Amino acid sequence: MDKIRFNINKIHSNILNLFENVSVLEKSNKKFGNYFEILVNENKQVKIILTKKDVENSKFKWSYYSNPNNEDSYLIERISDVESITDDIKEIFTKNRFDKDYINK
Repeated sequence: MDKIRFNINKIHSNILNLFENVSVLEKSNKKFGNYFEILVNENKQVKIILTKKDVENSKFKWSYYSNPNNEDSYLIERISDVESITDDIKEIFTKNRFDKDYINK
């Protein structure tokens, strides 16, 4: 659990260095098991799902909703490490990697 806590705190800190409005919530459900939901709000929102099992490792798989307002939208998978996830989130915003329904709202 210490590795999970260290990694999620580092990820949170790194994201906060680039974005102002960030929240990290611990959640659990049948679909993902125990996971972290990371919300990054700029002019749009990125809603990230990061399972506790995955964040135990230095390099990990994570997903984000193509339309953060609709949890039935596609989950886009990415692979990052603690240091690169911030750049990957920035790319989602700058390249508008969302559903067209969300972009055009």
